Amino acid sequence: MSGKWTAQVQVKWNKEAPTSENWEWLKEWSEVKGAWSTMGDWDMTLWLDVATPEELEKFVHSKLREKNWVEDTKSTWTKEVWAA
Repeated sequence: MSGKWTAQVQVKWNKEAPTSENWEWLKEWSEVKGAWSTMGDWDMTLWLDVATPEELEKFVHSKLREKNWVEDTKSTWTKEVWAA
C-alpha cells in the first residue's frame, strides 16, 4: 500500500467527442497516469498524479475543460487501501 492519494476525473463527452481518435496525445499531459473508456453515466476516467486540490482544479479547468468535446467532469480523490 503506497499511502499516496491520487485524483480521479470522470469525463462526460458531448457530440463533438473524437471517439475514433488515437488517445496517445494524453501522454503529453504529465498529470495523466492512466485513461480508461467507461460505460454508464461517464465516458472516460482519467487517473492523475497531482499533489493538491489546487493542482487538480488547475488541470481540470485549464487543460481538460479547454477541449470543446468535454461536457462535464467529476473529480474525486482516491487512496489505495487494498489490492489483489
